[in-house]
Parts: sequence; structure tokens; C-alpha cells
Amino acid sequence: MEMPASSGTLPGDTMQRARLSKLMNEGFDAVWRLLRRLGLPPDAADDAAQEVFLVAARRIDRIAEGSERSFLYGTALRVAQAHRRKLGRDAKRHVPLDDAHAGESTTPERALGTRQELERLDRALSVLDHDERSVFVLFEIEELSLSEISSMLSIPRGTVASRLRRARTRFVRALRTTQRGSHV
Repeated sequence: MEMPASSGTLPGDTMQRARLSKLMNEGFDAVWRLLRRLGLPPDAADDAAQEVFLVAARRIDRIAEGSERSFLYGTALRVAQAHRRKLGRDAKRHVPLDDAHAGESTTPERALGTRQELERLDRALSVLDHDERSVFVLFEIEELSLSEISSMLSIPRGTVASRLRRARTRFVRALRTTQRGSHV
């Protein structure tokens, strides 16, 4: 049976459309920030975020109630990896975070401070390999549990914990290095 042309990639059911709309309204900024922290430049993060929600639109009827965030983050991880391959660059390459969605500053000093902190964060994250960076960002920034990350990445919980330990050590070392460099 053929689907009507008007339905495209959106689910036909009104409740599913409403659920998808709510998911997009509540999750877009978080998905965009996650994609940036996974190393995508702003224009690629825009495209990748749209791709994440296209996948969600196609699969909305299969996303379990209560696991929407996990679905979006898991999809974002896979989309980010595909975009990095498509861009043909190393995942460790430095891409400054010009996180336009990160908050609105009221003073130029606050905007400069925020930008400098985001640059430090980006430099520290750039020392992590893809596996470490994914686990670190999901746990420390997005506040997912080890079990959620394990399920999302289809790896044992112990592997998640060891990657997180390594990532924390490397991240702290990188932060100290960037902090020393900024006080010279």
C-alpha cells in the first residue's frame, strides 16, 4: 500500500505529529549543543540537528515514551560521526565553539568571558578521541547515567566507566594546560 504524497517523512497520526513537535521544541537546542561538543562546526551542526529530527520523524511511532532524549542523543552520536567522516577531517581537529545558542550575555565582558570559557572547553574536549569524547559529553555535560550511555552505545557498562575515567584524566590535564597558557 502506498503512502499519500502529503505525508512525506512525517507520521500521519495527529498525536504522533504533536509528539514530534514537542520533541523538536524541547530537544533541538540540546541536540545542537551536543553535536557542537562532539566536534561539528556550527553549519554542520545545523544540518546534523535537522537530520537527527528527520530520523525521529520517520521513527516517532517506534520511540518508547520516556526514552525520547536517549533516542535523540544516540541518533546525534551516529549523525555526528557520519558528518565528521563526510567532512573528511580528524575527530581531534580543533573547531572553536562559537556556541550562539549557549546563552545571551547582557554585557560585552560577560560575552567575552563566555566565549573564552567555551574555547577552553573546546580545546580540552579536542584532546579526547571519539569514544572518550562521546562518553564524557554524555555523562558530564548531558548528565546521562552510565547505564543509559551503555545502552545507547551498545557497549558494556564497565567499558563506559573506563572510557569515562580516561576521558576525565585527559580532560583535566588539558584544562590545566590551557589554564596555564592563558595566564602567561
